[in-house]
Amino acid sequence: MISGAHSAYHTIAVGGKFVNPSNSHATIDGKVYYGTSYSGRFNFNKGIEKINGLEDVPVNYSHFEWLAQNLKSSNKNGKKVFVKTTGKDGSRNGCYDLYDFIPNGQGYDHGNTLVVFNTNDDICLTKTTDGRQFGPTVLAPFSKVTLTNAGFIDGAVIAKEFTTVVGWNKGTDLQLHGAMYNGEIDCIEAQFPSPTNKPVTVSEPDDGECNCEVGNESAQTFRCGKNVYVCPDVDTVCSSQGRGKSKYYPLTQDQCTVMKNIEIGENCIALPQYGKKATELGSRVCYSSQGDGLHGMLRNEDKECKFCDDSFSPTLFEGRRLMTDM
Repeated sequence: MISGAHSAYHTIAVGGKFVNPSNSHATIDGKVYYGTSYSGRFNFNKGIEKINGLEDVPVNYSHFEWLAQNLKSSNKNGKKVFVKTTGKDGSRNGCYDLYDFIPNGQGYDHGNTLVVFNTNDDICLTKTTDGRQFGPTVLAPFSKVTLTNAGFIDGAVIAKEFTTVVGWNKGTDLQLHGAMYNGEIDCIEAQFPSPTNKPVTVSEPDDGECNCEVGNESAQTFRCGKNVYVCPDVDTVCSSQGRGKSKYYPLTQDQCTVMKNIEIGENCIALPQYGKKATELGSRVCYSSQGDGLHGMLRNEDKECKFCDDSFSPTLFEGRRLMTDM
């Protein structure tokens, strides 16, 4: 985040560098969380804290990515959602202004409008031809978002990168209000295969009939302390295995093989490449096509087995930085 905006009214969370490129002080009313570093002149009214990743805030950034890919446009009770799959059709020389979404609208949006960009195109936001500021909240988790000559943005911004710098203009006249969209959202409906002439039945064991014992050769994940170890052949992880501040550590194939032969209650292996000491194995999840359910079978510290109800693609920790599959 490279912002010369002179005022920000709410919390700011930056996974990487937070920079004020101007010679003026920027006043931040909410707490600031930053990743690798921060630099420039600031007044931090509620303090500043260094984090290892956004999950320390906690922010589940992968969930914002999922939302951008699954939300659909809607208009309910005065709350509007606009979903775009391009960032290149703004009416102001490629930049978007308020009237692109709310004709004759007001800069103070009060959380009524959400604009979603499901694209990795760069996004530019600016004021209208008659000087109206930009009101909506913007969800653009795959994009770089630039705010320029807008006066202020009333809504919040969620983006891969954010800047107020365009050429010599550092954006020192701008304000970041951060009023989050507060209306309903709708997601696209899941697409299911067309029914066959004969019903297909799948035989699955009931909860309690465990197919996830020590030594199981299927793809697995392991909760060690509060964190989750992930084998190389696992793309999605059981949602109920982790904890609120769990980090997800990728294993080598050799480390995965060792973990498959450790009993629950025994110590997991240490991960020196991440600076992790050995902690107790609390649960394992087995993922296979042999009747273990769509999202895997969980065996926990009580030695009980159950099917996972949901799964997600985790953000994996590598060294001192986070990596995603973007």
